[in-house]
Amino acid sequence: MFTATLRGMLAHKLRLVLTVASIALGVSFLAGTLVLTDTMRLAFDQLFGKVSAGTDAVVRAEAAYTQSEGTGTSRGPIPASVLQQVRGVDGVRAAEGSVSGYALLTDNSGRAVLTSGGAPTMGYSMPADTTLRGDVKILTGTAPSAPHQVAIDATSAEEHHIALGSTIKVLFQGPTQEFNVVGTVGFGGEKNLGGTTSAYFDPTTAQQVLGSPAVFDTINISAADGVSQAELVQRIDATLPNGTEAVTGATVVKESADAIDEDLRIVRILFMVFAGIALFVGSFIIWNTFTMTVTQRSREIALLRAIGATRRQVARSLIIEALLLGVLASALGIGLGLVVAKGLNLLLDSVGFTLPSTSLQVEPRTIWLSLLVGTVVTVVAALVPAMRATKVLPVEALRDAVPGGGNPSKRRIVIGAVLTALGLAGLFTSLYGGLTMKAFGPSLLAILVGIITLLPVAARPLASLIGIPLRLRGLSGELARQNAMRNPRRTASTAAALMIGLTLVVSMGVFASSLKSSFSDIIGDSTNAELFVTPASAQAPGFSPEVIAAVAGVNGVRQVSPSGFGEARFDGADSTYSAIDPAAADGLNLRLSAGALSGLGADGVIVAQSAATSHGWKLGDAITSEFADTGKHVLHVVGVYDSKGWIGDDYVISIAAQTAAAGEQLTTSGLITLTDGADRGDVQNAITGALADHPDAKVLDRKGFEKEASGFIDQLLAFVTVMLALAVLIALLGIVNTLVLSVFERTRELGLLRAVGMTRGQVRSMVRWESVVISLIGALAGAGLGIGLGLALSQALADEGIEAISIPVFQVTLYVVLAAVAGVLAALGPAHSAAKVDVLQAVVAD
Repeated sequence: MFTATLRGMLAHKLRLVLTVASIALGVSFLAGTLVLTDTMRLAFDQLFGKVSAGTDAVVRAEAAYTQSEGTGTSRGPIPASVLQQVRGVDGVRAAEGSVSGYALLTDNSGRAVLTSGGAPTMGYSMPADTTLRGDVKILTGTAPSAPHQVAIDATSAEEHHIALGSTIKVLFQGPTQEFNVVGTVGFGGEKNLGGTTSAYFDPTTAQQVLGSPAVFDTINISAADGVSQAELVQRIDATLPNGTEAVTGATVVKESADAIDEDLRIVRILFMVFAGIALFVGSFIIWNTFTMTVTQRSREIALLRAIGATRRQVARSLIIEALLLGVLASALGIGLGLVVAKGLNLLLDSVGFTLPSTSLQVEPRTIWLSLLVGTVVTVVAALVPAMRATKVLPVEALRDAVPGGGNPSKRRIVIGAVLTALGLAGLFTSLYGGLTMKAFGPSLLAILVGIITLLPVAARPLASLIGIPLRLRGLSGELARQNAMRNPRRTASTAAALMIGLTLVVSMGVFASSLKSSFSDIIGDSTNAELFVTPASAQAPGFSPEVIAAVAGVNGVRQVSPSGFGEARFDGADSTYSAIDPAAADGLNLRLSAGALSGLGADGVIVAQSAATSHGWKLGDAITSEFADTGKHVLHVVGVYDSKGWIGDDYVISIAAQTAAAGEQLTTSGLITLTDGADRGDVQNAITGALADHPDAKVLDRKGFEKEASGFIDQLLAFVTVMLALAVLIALLGIVNTLVLSVFERTRELGLLRAVGMTRGQVRSMVRWESVVISLIGALAGAGLGIGLGLALSQALADEGIEAISIPVFQVTLYVVLAAVAGVLAALGPAHSAAKVDVLQAVVAD
């Protein structure tokens, strides 16, 4: 049986290639994701290891709890006096205080040197001791040693043509200052630190511009010869004041790597989801291929049964075939995964995520997991067709024709209807009936599975309806319509793969369109602003608080309402919060249902109505908050606001409270209201002039702000669409595969048609139109389901301000048209094969 299985596979090479390709593409996405994330993790591990290579121990403030912030945990400062204590410890060769913070470089023309992808713009102190610098090397020039000297990362210097000796401005959270560029810096062989910009100052200057002369962020220590890191830490720890700790340099490197790995986990999960979608779509092709194969080989299977093959042997032969296909395709997918990893890396580069250079990493886990997943998916998809093959009776060997496709069973109809009904009930109850939103996701899944189950029921009427215009194409069009209607289960299975891909693409398009339409309402309902101050780059974390003061001084500006952002724990749960200035909040419209903004002092908090309801909070109640820098703080509820919009967090505190608990932070936005009679255009131009010395921020009117937000949404939509393109490609391969198998199955029929006068051109046209009908069934079903899913997602986020409903009709129509065109392209090969059928051989074929 094994030999027969192997020969059967090799006898149909095109079917073998197309089936292997569909599995391999899905596995390649999985393998590529694992390769890329493993490579990213190693690259950053190596980079941080090199940069910190000269540090044997670090003294730092104890963190109240572990809150990831960039490459480590947010911590408070330590007194500068601790440095002298550390230097007096036996075994310390060198010890220096270190500070870091926000520092935005500008080029020779005063334009901001902006990063992409949200990478920070950082300033650091440059250790005087070269060992403590680790692998932070001066590539050209010298290290900064005077108050107005700076060394910058080599990438910024090269890309923005900042030569040694140039005088540039550097922006801080405090006043902007001018510095002379005396050197360029590299990091472990890289010209930048993971896409960030870097400015290095001598330690004294760094304390003044990045923090305070009285404190350091950390103290970095190099051990004397013969003293281990663990021994050094033990000695230092015994001398430290309460609230500080000493850890080994290796511990800091590991913590930084773990923090990066936690950030990369989001990327890994995101790509894994798309890989899962691709494999799910591919499973339909495997199912369809084996189903058609069993049907076509029913006489062959019956002959095997007649000469003594048992049901178990028949099933085993098909499962072995699926196993061989899965292993072969998965191995090919692993190889393609290296190409996919390169492609994903380029995609990340395009959105500004720069990966330190290193070779692609193929871990053993990547190989065995890809082989396992690809093989299991293939075998599982082939199980039902294999079980059907065991039901072929030996007497069927006497039949002359292959049995046609039957109608969907009543059991299928009942199961599909029940799943769809339960899903719809759960969906509407989640959205409008008060049921927990935890049921929202399972309800959507139930609807999707239910529609897939019911699709064979709808395939025949849909094919008939779509095929009505094909009657104008004469005989070939009518036969194409009938062929698509002939086997509704096969047509539905082929169309379902395309339906899933388009459902996701269309749903994201509808959601993005609704989000953009809602944005104007959000701005109008939750702000009173006429102009908006935003970061110069849409992905930047914020701008210097100095910007607010500069804008407030412009003639025609009545008030600027700043807002900030942060993370903390409230009532024991991690959450984000917004920070505002209650004395300058005219630009905000929080729509308080209780309390007042005036009560938002150093210990006040305003909570969203949803949070107040779920926790049972009311005015005056105490909420325990916890900040990583300073520990626990008791806040009192001074207000409750009804709906989210510009402010989308459950908690709002004052900027003063944020500064006291988490240190001074960047400002994320400023809402500008104007004096009576002020011309908006003139004021905007004046603010633009005032921001000449603050290139980290810009001013936009409402139309410009909405356009920028829409552009960012479109960018995310394009990213998701590219990710889903592979699933759509696999679905199109499924159509090709179905048509190839269908042409083989109908060899005798095609020969008879040719014998009674049908031309080659008519045969090609028939196959092409059949492909178009199948593609349009998948496209129309996907468009309808995608619109529903997109609207459901929008409604699920209505409390976040997404209240408008918008269906991008042109975009959805374009997807359907492109699906029809893709159907024509998918049919080119099968149509050509069908037209080449030899009439004499075909009419005598079994």
